[in-house]
Amino acid sequence: MPTPRSPKNQGPRTLLLLVVARADPSRVEIAGVDTATNGWIRAVDTTGERAFAPDRIVLPDGTHLQSLDTVRVAGVTPTPRMPFVEAAVLDCGADPLRVAHIEERARSRTLAEHAAPHLDTVLPTGKRVLTAKDFQPGGRQRSIAMIRPDQLQHLHFSYEGEDVRVGVSFRHRGQAYGGPTGLPCADIKLRAYARDALRKAGSLTIMLDGRACYSRFASPRIYLTIGLVAGDEETFWPQVLGFHPIHEYRAPIDYERL
Repeated sequence: MPTPRSPKNQGPRTLLLLVVARADPSRVEIAGVDTATNGWIRAVDTTGERAFAPDRIVLPDGTHLQSLDTVRVAGVTPTPRMPFVEAAVLDCGADPLRVAHIEERARSRTLAEHAAPHLDTVLPTGKRVLTAKDFQPGGRQRSIAMIRPDQLQHLHFSYEGEDVRVGVSFRHRGQAYGGPTGLPCADIKLRAYARDALRKAGSLTIMLDGRACYSRFASPRIYLTIGLVAGDEETFWPQVLGFHPIHEYRAPIDYERL
């Protein structure tokens, strides 16, 4: 992935959204790449909170922002704090402006352009959870990156009470991530897909192995955005914040049930 240049705060910026994820049962997180600098931005409010009510991402036409939209904002003010060095306040003016949505024919190329070769700056090899002493030295620490995993091992959809859990397991550069039930996946579109699939199957659990997953989404390549989230006692855990097949899939999102 190209090395980000120093961010500029003046003037409008265009972002490629790669994350629209559940932050909690009623709020979302958004993140993306500044198309001018190739640097990641994880949107926060002025208090540093990364969770926003869904009505904050509603466009003038009544639709919501979605992953792979390009969005124009009036300005970006970085507010980094370890390990969330990509945190920034977005000035959206009255409303965010969708410039375009990446068409399917351009999706594979666009995702490949922004994919990182590894996760080492997010999650050092062998680590499953981070504390402050694990942060990368010399300004190398990052809290988010997108990869094309070497092998998608399985997707795991299940009910947890009335809620749905989505897990993703994969291998990349000789490392296995996710274990039997997968890293938690907060991508709101995949969560909506999982909820619908469980309902149609009349099942409490659905497990798709890698081959079935590529077939189900009609995509020989699937990219994943991996990001750190804060846990208890100053720990930081990886989650799958974005699930990106190279072909479009349908999953109507109920913003009352993220």
